[in-house]
Amino acid sequence: MDNKGGAADTLRKHLTAAGITKWKDISKQSLYDFADEVRKTTAPSTTRVIFARAKVFLNRYSESCKLPDDWKAILAAKTARPVRTFLNTEELGLFEAVKTRNATHEIVKVEALIEAYTGARISDVMNFTEANFSEDGYLTYTSQKTGVTATVPVSEKTRGWIRYAQAHREDEPGTFTRNYIIRTLARKAGINTRVKVVHAGVEREGEKWRFLSSHSFRISAATNLTLAGASLYETMAILGHRNIATTERYVVKTRPQISPKVMSYFLTDNTPKEKEG
Repeated sequence: MDNKGGAADTLRKHLTAAGITKWKDISKQSLYDFADEVRKTTAPSTTRVIFARAKVFLNRYSESCKLPDDWKAILAAKTARPVRTFLNTEELGLFEAVKTRNATHEIVKVEALIEAYTGARISDVMNFTEANFSEDGYLTYTSQKTGVTATVPVSEKTRGWIRYAQAHREDEPGTFTRNYIIRTLARKAGINTRVKVVHAGVEREGEKWRFLSSHSFRISAATNLTLAGASLYETMAILGHRNIATTERYVVKTRPQISPKVMSYFLTDNTPKEKEG
């Protein structure tokens, strides 16, 4: 894809982050990744501009490749808030236990688990070293994206993962390949509960592994912390957010905990019984 100029450079940056550098890279999934990448990193007004430029570009050169039938819907700048999914603690255990076939798959798995158990962004995870450890069992780092400093407790297992990642940085893949490997490992692990999500303004339904990306593990940290009883303010501090509204968007809405007394209201059969005789 040959583009020059400021606007084109911005578009190319987001396409590259989604793993789209050649026409053959364009698929339904890579366009979803592109749309999610733009929404995640830009303001809504900027998102609309980037999507509009992408659609003009793809329309102009559409004969160069076979575009997915619904590519315009994927790049619609809708205002609907994303509905995400997350891995619960049992599913994280399945993901941890899955066998990897090479060094690249292993580093992707390890760094995803670090995300899940520290709440850090992948951009920060990729720079963790033993220098981030304190003697009292904490990890401290300053986010590259926001400049916010976060301090979180880490287990010895998580420390081991960080040491492994530090020693194997040369095996790290790009964003698109990373997300593809995450889905491959999750499918292999049997993370196949059927879910409904809203990605890039489009509602989709299918097995959970299909909708996972690296960012899903940071979302998993936020959601699992809340389910474990952490307040939104505690979760905000752990994730290094600047405001609680951002943290609230990270927490996936789950089934509410209903007391037995309230549950009896839904389950009691109050249908009048017919009198005998």
